[in-house]
Amino acid sequence: MSQTQTKLLRRNEHVESEMIGSEWILLNMKEHVATKLNELGGYIWSIIPEYGLIDEIIEKIAEEYEIDRHTAEQDVNSFIEQLLGSGLLKYDG
Repeated sequence: MSQTQTKLLRRNEHVESEMIGSEWILLNMKEHVATKLNELGGYIWSIIPEYGLIDEIIEKIAEEYEIDRHTAEQDVNSFIEQLLGSGLLKYDG
């Protein structure tokens, strides 16, 4: 397990989120940018407050979507990297 998988994630305080139908819309109020998430991305976004460690998110995704841990790890890491790069998520501390 990499060191980043044991770091706590949290949502950027400048980001508002809303579920509209079956999609999540994220609004970065500071940057004035909107981001639409697919089903998996929306699910990950919704569980971050409760499961903030990347390793916990991977386990939850593998369980919820009935996929192997390796596949879940690749999907989650890719998604988290994108959200960190966009400033929608950050590491706590």
